[in-house]
Amino acid sequence: MPSYVVVGASRGIGLGFLKNLAANPDNTVIGIARNPSAVESVPNVTLLQGDLTDAASLKAAASKVATITKDGAVDHLIVNGAYLSYDTEFITPRGFVDKEDYFLSEFQKAMHTNVAGVLFAVNAFVPLLKKSAIKKVVALSSGLGVPDLLVSSNFSTAIPYTTSKAALHILIAELAVEYKEEGIKFLSLSPGVVSTRPDPSTLYPNWTGPFSVEESVEHQLKVIEGLTLENSGAYLSHWGNKEWL
Repeated sequence: MPSYVVVGASRGIGLGFLKNLAANPDNTVIGIARNPSAVESVPNVTLLQGDLTDAASLKAAASKVATITKDGAVDHLIVNGAYLSYDTEFITPRGFVDKEDYFLSEFQKAMHTNVAGVLFAVNAFVPLLKKSAIKKVVALSSGLGVPDLLVSSNFSTAIPYTTSKAALHILIAELAVEYKEEGIKFLSLSPGVVSTRPDPSTLYPNWTGPFSVEESVEHQLKVIEGLTLENSGAYLSHWGNKEWL
């Protein structure tokens, strides 16, 4: 009866994880969202309030989870939420000339949610992860946090988002080092192209188009299943390697 906690479960991939995992009645599935009442109802799922930018709310959610799961343990922690400002999505570095305060504001929001928020979630749930025999933590990331991919695709926008995702990979690597002796395994995981800019077919001519949420979740769960201490701290694609499409 494995347990799964999905942080950032209100829509998209997070909601996709809830639906996939809840289809197996043997799973204990808990979704955490900023506004649980607005989340689509999914059978076999418990919804709790929690916000990546609010460490106290995550600690409160963890306390409630401890009363729901077997022996108060969490087997899998999946952190999905992220901040991406549509206002900065198409601004290149030179576009922030004379807009330094705006850049700092957007950068701080991205780092707060996409990096600090993951740390807050991990810290809140580590006591429950330690009680598990499985002990897996997965942070959803993006191929846009890979420098080589940005250069080869001529991608130079969404700077607060892309830099925060690159920083996330460092955080996950350091968490993997810190908790290796305790058997907790960590992974940064790209969901594949569910929707994308620019058109990646110029780099991957055999690419057939974006995944559906359901397809992406299926691929990601296979990678999560294969997570071990040997590859703890890695950043992998939905294929379990460094192929991003």
